[in-house]
Amino acid sequence: MADVHQALALWRRGFSIIPVPLPRPGVPKNQPGDGKTPIIKWKRYQTERPTEAEIRDWFRTEQNIGIVTGATSDLVVVDADSREGLRWCARHLTYTPLQVRTSKGYHLYYRHPGVTVRNKARLETRDGKIAVDVRGDGGYVIAAGSRHASGHAYVEAGDWTRDDVPRFWPGWLARAQPAAPSPSVQPSRRPTGDVVDRARRYLAAIPRPEIGAGSDVATLSAACRLVRGFGLSEADAEGLLWDWAGGRPGWTRAWIAQKVQHAAKYGTEPVGAYR
Repeated sequence: MADVHQALALWRRGFSIIPVPLPRPGVPKNQPGDGKTPIIKWKRYQTERPTEAEIRDWFRTEQNIGIVTGATSDLVVVDADSREGLRWCARHLTYTPLQVRTSKGYHLYYRHPGVTVRNKARLETRDGKIAVDVRGDGGYVIAAGSRHASGHAYVEAGDWTRDDVPRFWPGWLARAQPAAPSPSVQPSRRPTGDVVDRARRYLAAIPRPEIGAGSDVATLSAACRLVRGFGLSEADAEGLLWDWAGGRPGWTRAWIAQKVQHAAKYGTEPVGAYR
């Protein structure tokens, strides 16, 4: 059962912590005592973290631990509640070492992207609705060391000694549909060979990303420079990025293509600045 030492350890990681009463038999859903509902008014802790004194007071007796997600904890959690949901996450999300095994699946912890991330239930994907929820700003999750009403314990998984937690990217969970050409990103003509050669020389001059060493951000940054700064088509950018970074264990063409799509949709670099 969760105690004050576990609560303080999570607080010292930078998380905003709230107390959640242990589950009791017969308590209905969404009521304190169901194992998931806080007993305190916790809106304040969506924008500020509690003090150490508050945590010591709350956890004088054993409680479940709630972690407030969102910017205040620099945290977004993806809740995969089924095997189907886990398979979808494995195919579409970047691996994170911070995980918690729940009664039905896993919580996957990511750093907050710095823009509002809304809570979602039953993610809508190209494959239809699946049991994947998102807890971002205004949400919370139950932490490892807590107990579910079924009796199942929430248990740390992955590797909680690591600090290289990837940053959540909102486009990961957007409905996957064929992208329509965007005049603000796509050039009106196919780029000349000179532009492609200059983009290739740009890639050759920067460090090739390595998995576990900021590869997600580095690849996305390079993709933004290609599809926006150089004004390349997504197909040309994908090919150059694959030649530059792909073809190694752990790298897939689909992942590279995803970064190109995100750069085209969410990038802010001026279009054509390097043409």
